[in-house]
Amino acid sequence: VIDRTILILDIFAHRAQTKEAQLQVEVAKLQYMLPRLVGLRESLGRQSGGVGTNKGAGEKQLELDRRRIEENISVLNKELELLVAHRQTQRKQRKKNAIPVVSLVGYTNAGKSSIMNALIEMFHPNAEKQVLEKDMLFATLETSVRNIPLPDKKEFLLTDTVGFVSRLPHHLVRAFRSTLEEVVEADLLIHVVDFSNPDHEQQMDITEQTLNEIGIKGIPTIFAYNKADLTDLEIPRVNRNSVYMSAKTKAGLEELIEQIREQIFTDYIRCEMLIPFDQGQLVSFFNENGHITDTEYEESGYRIKLECKKADYEKYIRYVIKSE
Repeated sequence: VIDRTILILDIFAHRAQTKEAQLQVEVAKLQYMLPRLVGLRESLGRQSGGVGTNKGAGEKQLELDRRRIEENISVLNKELELLVAHRQTQRKQRKKNAIPVVSLVGYTNAGKSSIMNALIEMFHPNAEKQVLEKDMLFATLETSVRNIPLPDKKEFLLTDTVGFVSRLPHHLVRAFRSTLEEVVEADLLIHVVDFSNPDHEQQMDITEQTLNEIGIKGIPTIFAYNKADLTDLEIPRVNRNSVYMSAKTKAGLEELIEQIREQIFTDYIRCEMLIPFDQGQLVSFFNENGHITDTEYEESGYRIKLECKKADYEKYIRYVIKSE
């Protein structure tokens, strides 16, 4: 009989690619082993038949093993703290830059990495920065972050995280909590579902339970029913906050992007501005940081139609002549 947790840990260890993921798996393994030493000690005592010297030697060795494991956990946790601090610094910088964060979540093997790669290919056609995508459990253990630039100059960060599984041991959830913090900080979740799986509703419930367990509540969510091409459903199909799609055939990707737009770019305003010729640098600014749809040259300056962030609209409101 194979211990289910040991099996999951072994798969995790095999999949871990980054230093942080490897450390997290090692800590989880040691934490799982620690309480089991007590049972091993009791078993050893029974096998020794109560002979004092043998029993004492066995217990002494187990005590040494326990201390060694605790010391290893402490050392590994200190290494993890440094890596977590580095990622928190990166996250603060992203917040400072005010770029929205969209996180892919879902049951393992639902197709999160496939959706991420399809979006990278869509908006970075020549990029090689794709993420590992395989039809297997826990292909992704670490968080991948990619910038998705849209044609109208808007952009967002897309993150891909470890997949969930039924009865995921609590200490494993704790071990990967630092990785899952990317999800906690997200502005929007995309809950990826393997719609072709007959148990997809149960898998959705497990994902929701795990998200609640790590303290993720109240974040707006889009449901991406992936692998719908393997069913009889005609796709793409869009309902409120949900898209039936296929990352493999690309059906539904445009619809997914449109739903993401509606959710995260709510602080944009369409307007017209009349910018004096001696303030021409502002036209360049809005070309870089907004979306100019029309430019006319008038006697008093540049008349531009654009969509821009509310903060920029308010900063340059003196040039606004019309807004929607």
